Amino acid sequence: MKILNRIVTFILAVAVFPAAVTRIMIRIIIAPGGLLNSVMGDTAIKEELSVIDIINYIQEGTLDFLKDLFNFDNLPIEVNAVKGWLFASAAMLVLALLIALIIMGCALFTQAHKTVMGFSFGGALSCFLAMSFFTKFTAPFTAGKVDIGAILGKNLEGTEGIVGSILSSAISGVVDFKVFQLGNAVITMALLFIGILFWTFAYYITLSPEAKAAIKNPPVKEKKVKAKKEKEAKASK
Repeated sequence: MKILNRIVTFILAVAVFPAAVTRIMIRIIIAPGGLLNSVMGDTAIKEELSVIDIINYIQEGTLDFLKDLFNFDNLPIEVNAVKGWLFASAAMLVLALLIALIIMGCALFTQAHKTVMGFSFGGALSCFLAMSFFTKFTAPFTAGKVDIGAILGKNLEGTEGIVGSILSSAISGVVDFKVFQLGNAVITMALLFIGILFWTFAYYITLSPEAKAAIKNPPVKEKKVKAKKEKEAKASK
């Protein structure tokens, strides 16, 4: 059973990484507004991106236009005020991955069940905090306080003169974010950590008192303690 516990814990911790990379990381639903609404009607545009998709788009140059869009110096005050939440969300996701690595090490080389339970709780909490922080970052977008069309138009106006000014007015209000949030990749990661927590807890409470004592004081440690006591006894004589 001890080997099975190690294997299950290790597999669940390893599964965090493909979940983070292959499942949907960012989910966006955009409704056309302004002039675009008169052309497309109420048709919503949905985009779901995994980390692999984002990496492929970056390599292909598809997302180059975002360099200007997400230059924080050019963004409205509403976004600059919450940009820290984006970095905090990313930090929580990185922390969750580091915790998964630690759990893998514990599963392979230790019997620190309480440590695994503590880290798995921390991993799940990191995922939920990442979602919460990302929601705080995207709040100005979904609340309609940020006009992406106006931002793009501002860039055009600065580079294209009169033509850019006309285009700036035309595309203002063309994008309306209905949904802008982290996807099921983060939820899956959190569920895996919760799975590790409950599995380890269920295994630990089924251990006999002798097995728990052996984990707390392994044979090697007992031998060292016994040798130390014998040495102290000889010294006292």
